[in-house]
Amino acid sequence: MKTITVYCTAKPGSQNELIALCKSMIEPSLAEQGCIHYSFYQDLHQENTFLFYEEWKDQDSIDLHNATKHFLEFQPKYKHLIVGEAKVTVHTVE
Repeated sequence: MKTITVYCTAKPGSQNELIALCKSMIEPSLAEQGCIHYSFYQDLHQENTFLFYEEWKDQDSIDLHNATKHFLEFQPKYKHLIVGEAKVTVHTVE
């Protein structure tokens, strides 16, 4: 199994748009074969900081996810709404 964490910070004034965009990824991602868990959280102390937490069966499942229409359409919109680059961490869980 693979876990992915993605931390990001919304640009000033973009928080609500970012939340809506990220929440729109949950349902289609959970429907993908190989997706075990897919969630999106807002930091309680820093309201412009967010986290995606994902669990995938394997790297092939992640690769398929990254090639889906909803992911490819999400990426440019997402990058426009966040400060800098998102911090992405991938772990293998045995």
